[in-house]
Order: sequence, then structure tokens, then C-alpha cells
Amino acid sequence: MLLCATIFINYLEEKELKYTVNVDDDGDVIVDFPYQGKITKCIFTGDDGQYLSLYQIYESVPLDKQAEMILLCNELNTAYKWVTFYVDDDSDLILHSDNILCPDCADDVAFERLLRLVNIADECKPKIMKTLYA
Repeated sequence: MLLCATIFINYLEEKELKYTVNVDDDGDVIVDFPYQGKITKCIFTGDDGQYLSLYQIYESVPLDKQAEMILLCNELNTAYKWVTFYVDDDSDLILHSDNILCPDCADDVAFERLLRLVNIADECKPKIMKTLYA
């Protein structure tokens, strides 16, 4: 398994947090981290797993709300530096973050970026729900 992913998984184990792990056909390690009814995928790639991409499918966006949601994504992308918001081809609102790790700090940095993403998701929830359901 990739070194940075192993270090991160050991950190989650030490904190006694729930997660699942899969390794895809390319050797990439995918750690699924559940929080508040949503799953954040932590995808480790590269020789040592030094490239970390975080993805959270936040909510499905109805077709009649896509334009409003894209405008909200633009607003949120200017307000939040570490997370990107977009509506994908499946009409899902996605929160995304790309990061570079080193083995010396993979546990702390990966966990901090994961926490940052889920905290931003919590902060943005009122605006997202208003856009989807108002």
C-alpha cells in the first residue's frame, strides 16, 4: 500500500475513527471517511501516495436548480480557498480539494485537509440548502 496512505490510515486508527479502505487496479488507495451522513473520498496517488484528492458528493442538484447552484458555486469558490465547489455531469454538487503530502507530515496534513473540507461543508450547508430547496 502507498506510504502516505498507510501513514494516514494509521493516524485514523490511533484516533479510533471509522473509515473503509480500497485499493483500485492502478494501486491508488481510496479511504472513505463518513461524517454527518456524507462520505468524503480520500484518494492517494503517486509513487508514495503523495498526491491526495478529497471528494465529497454533497447533494444531487435538480435540473431546474443547476443554474442557481452554479452561481452559488462561483460565490463559494471565491470565499473558500481550500475547497472547490462544482456541479458534475451527474448533476451532483461536489466539494473537492487537491493536496501534496510528504511522508513526514502525511498524517497531520491529510487529516487537517479532511477536517477543513468537512467543516467548510458544514458552514456552507445553509446556503446550499436554501439554493436547492427555496
